[in-house]
Amino acid sequence: MNFVDKLVNTQRMLSDLFMNKEENFASNNIPAPITELKRASEACVTALRNGNKIFFMGNGGSAAEAQHLSAELIGHFMSQSKPYAAIALNTDTSALTAIGNDYNFNEIFSRQLSALAKSGDIAIYLSTSGKSENILEAMKIGRTLGLVNIAFTGLKTTWMKQFSDYYIAVPSSRTPQIQEGHLILGHLLCEYIENEMESTTVNDNF
Repeated sequence: MNFVDKLVNTQRMLSDLFMNKEENFASNNIPAPITELKRASEACVTALRNGNKIFFMGNGGSAAEAQHLSAELIGHFMSQSKPYAAIALNTDTSALTAIGNDYNFNEIFSRQLSALAKSGDIAIYLSTSGKSENILEAMKIGRTLGLVNIAFTGLKTTWMKQFSDYYIAVPSSRTPQIQEGHLILGHLLCEYIENEMESTTVNDNF
């Protein structure tokens, strides 16, 4: 295995990400990722200031990133900030296994949202493929409940776009590079939220 070649793939993804350009994929217009991230971040700040919550969810590596980003907001990111209302829906093993066993694995997130979320809350869905059935089902419920739907995905599919208020796609179709991009974008999201929530004035932190 040539590790340098593997790093070149990540370097290419980062270069494309920094370009912050719109893409055309599968007859869909894909928004510039950094611009879309800023809009999504502003929506998160507005929701938190209004007393709403942020829900994160994903499968596999994306579940780990969902849990990571939720923890950054509940704990603190760069400064000793207040805790912010964030919940990773993939961490409650009893709920996940009960719903998966008694109903359907595709409902593990949607059923939790139905129980816990209210209109105006934020739901952040992480899927490198963009076609995870339990993510798509949750996004449908999110729309019904009046949530702000934020998709973190890549350029494998555009299935999540139809249910998204903000569609953030890493410019790659390689799973590892999409996950790496999600972590970078997720950290930017957390830093923006922390800076804005701790500030008494309106800043431009992007």
